Amino acid sequence: MLNTRSFCDQENHEHAIVPPIVDVRDNLGVLAIHVLSAKEDLAKMDYETMIHKLYDITCELHTAYDRERTRIDY
Repeated sequence: MLNTRSFCDQENHEHAIVPPIVDVRDNLGVLAIHVLSAKEDLAKMDYETMIHKLYDITCELHTAYDRERTRIDY
């Protein structure tokens, strides 16, 4: 059985770790920020453009994750 983040956060489950696939899924937003900052100079970008580009990258990462999650052994 895979450990959910909720299970791992419960008392007496300190030994349990979240499966890598869950960590990948939970960090897509952080990855999107890193991708955006690698592609653009955020200091020179207005917030509206930043939000739109971040949204687009996040959508692309979600699509890629949905394709790949069934191919990853976990």
